[in-house]
Amino acid sequence: MKDSRTKKWSKKTNAATFFYCAFTLPALSISACACADDAVLEPTSDTAKTQTLAQTFSSPTQRSQATPSSQTPQANTPGKRRAEQGGQVRNDQPDTTNAVVNAEANQTVTPPTPPSSQAASKGFIADSHLNLQFRNYSDYFQAPTSIYRHAWVQGAQVNYESGFTQGPVGFGVDASLFAALKLDGGNGAGNMVHVGKDGGGSQQLAWAYPGMYDIKGRISETVVKYGLQTVTNPFLEPHDNRALPPTFLGVSLVSNDLVHTTLEAGSFTKVDARGHTNLTNLTTSYGGTRIDRLTYVGGTWHYAKNGEMALYVDQADDVWRQYYGSVAQSFGDPTTIKWSGLANIYSTHDTGASRQGHINSNAYSLSVSAQHGPHALLLGYQQVLGDQFFDYVNETNGIYLTNSMDVDYNAPHEQSLQLRYTFDGKYAGVPGLKAMFWGEYGWGADASAGAADNASESAPLHNLYWKNGEPVHGHHHEFGFIPSYTLQSGRFKDTKVTFIAMWHNASRYYSDGNNMEYRLVVNVPVKVF
Repeated sequence: MKDSRTKKWSKKTNAATFFYCAFTLPALSISACACADDAVLEPTSDTAKTQTLAQTFSSPTQRSQATPSSQTPQANTPGKRRAEQGGQVRNDQPDTTNAVVNAEANQTVTPPTPPSSQAASKGFIADSHLNLQFRNYSDYFQAPTSIYRHAWVQGAQVNYESGFTQGPVGFGVDASLFAALKLDGGNGAGNMVHVGKDGGGSQQLAWAYPGMYDIKGRISETVVKYGLQTVTNPFLEPHDNRALPPTFLGVSLVSNDLVHTTLEAGSFTKVDARGHTNLTNLTTSYGGTRIDRLTYVGGTWHYAKNGEMALYVDQADDVWRQYYGSVAQSFGDPTTIKWSGLANIYSTHDTGASRQGHINSNAYSLSVSAQHGPHALLLGYQQVLGDQFFDYVNETNGIYLTNSMDVDYNAPHEQSLQLRYTFDGKYAGVPGLKAMFWGEYGWGADASAGAADNASESAPLHNLYWKNGEPVHGHHHEFGFIPSYTLQSGRFKDTKVTFIAMWHNASRYYSDGNNMEYRLVVNVPVKVF
């Protein structure tokens, strides 16, 4: 159950010049008359190790390297039926969130700046960068219960990153202006377009606002930032599947001072959600519970050339403490056969005032894939151990589980199996062309214990654990298809066009309902300096 379809891209604007530039780009005309979903543009440099279609695993390091420091990542999140306002669960509005689709649907295309030591700093101005990101986004969502949402939005980001001042300690700033123009989509489109500051659901024609701003300091290869920013870890990766992404207010630390190791820590209190221009409290995705502060610490160790381990822990004050671990390893070469494996696990337990009630749940996934040339086949298994839904922070892709695709497969006691095929044209003489097909089946869901604790219709989590008058249970399945193409040369090099089609079908008492969704996204990055 996810609430991502309507949460990501809309706001208030005066940036007419940006819209003019965007609309005069020929590449953008491709989506002018089409529907779109979570399309993605991924980095086109070897320094940006985005999770490609041939690399169908999601690990913290892969994700962090896929996200430029001044850009926001994008993701596809199906499976949530949550209201876009107020954080209340709604069984009539299934939504999607997923780890793999998110990675594949990532729309950021500008490669991240390689880590550098403070000793190599050229100065505040000399190392500064200005990039533009134009995103044309269209989305069509339909559910059998007569739910229909559609939107077509032209988004634009102006992202400025200063360098660091010279000396033992360097200082700098980052700032981004987000702007967008609604081309189509009215009431009911939710955060596919723009929700007014009062939360009343009124849509505006255009909007603009400061999407990111922070001050930063660096010692050696350790960077600390405070302000409205994005981070990429198993708890707070932005769920960027709208015209404009969410950003988070807080402090973050990333250190690469230890060889083959990345350490991270942070503490965040607010979010500028998709489709909004004002800061609001963090909440849980499924429970809709307020989080006053989320604090995390962890890191990734590259123990071998093709292997890594990650360990993280976070605390959502008075809600939960969550632990995450993963191991990823690959062997061989695509010219023969490349084998890759990934294991992920989350362990979640209530803490403090337990605002979301008793939580004692584990969720894990295992996957193995084989790649030969451009073709790769993945088999993934996932299971939830506990009486609660596996939950994570709203506006994020904080679910690094293999089978979180169109929906999350995260109901109590649920098991799921996925078969995925990917094609990477780089190995077939067609660089830039990628495609992914998958099918998935979930069974064994049993929310009877959680339903008993929330039997009253006035209970905060009643709509989460009950469906059509019975505790959530049953089975469901989905199919998906994501083709994409990234221009390899010419005036619009790195422009990426991605189409996403997803279909989900569930039994009567499963939490996620039937739905189909189509998205088309065209991303055009422009490097100014």
